[in-house]
Amino acid sequence: MRKKKRAIEDKALIEKLLLRCEALQLGLWDGEQPYVVTVNFGYADGAIYFHSAGEGRKLECIEKNGLASFVAVAEHELIRADKACGFSTYYKSVSGFGRAELLSDPQEKAKGLDAVMSHYGGPTGAYDDKVLARTAVVRIDVESMVGKVNPAFPGDPQI
Repeated sequence: MRKKKRAIEDKALIEKLLLRCEALQLGLWDGEQPYVVTVNFGYADGAIYFHSAGEGRKLECIEKNGLASFVAVAEHELIRADKACGFSTYYKSVSGFGRAELLSDPQEKAKGLDAVMSHYGGPTGAYDDKVLARTAVVRIDVESMVGKVNPAFPGDPQI
C-alpha cells in the first residue's frame, strides 16, 4: 500500500472491520477478462463464504482458476470542495486476495451458509437437504487482506 498511514495491518482489527461490511465486491478472472460482482458474504476461520446459483459466470471463473480478489466497504462519505479536484472520500474498507473453491460436501456447505446467515443476523442450521443440494456455496481461503482508512488510521481499535 502506497500510503502506509492509511493501512490497518492487525489481523484482529481487519476482521472486526470486515464483519461490519454488508456487501463484498468479488473480483474473479476467467483467463480472458476480469469479472467483478457484488455478493452477500460471511467470514469465519480465515475464509470468506458466499452462495450462488449452481451455474453462471462466477462459477465458471472459479472452475477455470479460482483466483479471487475482494473489497468490502464499511463506511463511505464523499467530501465535497469548492475547487476542481478538491473532492475526497472518507472510508473504511478491507481488501484482499485468495483462492476460491466450490464446496461439494454438505457439511462444508452448511458451515458456509451458517457464516453467511450469521453475518446478517439470520437463523442458521437445519437446511433443507434439497435446498442445500441445489445451492452453490463457495469458500475463499484468504491469503492476504488489509484494512484501509481515510483519514489516516489513528490506531484506535474502535474501527
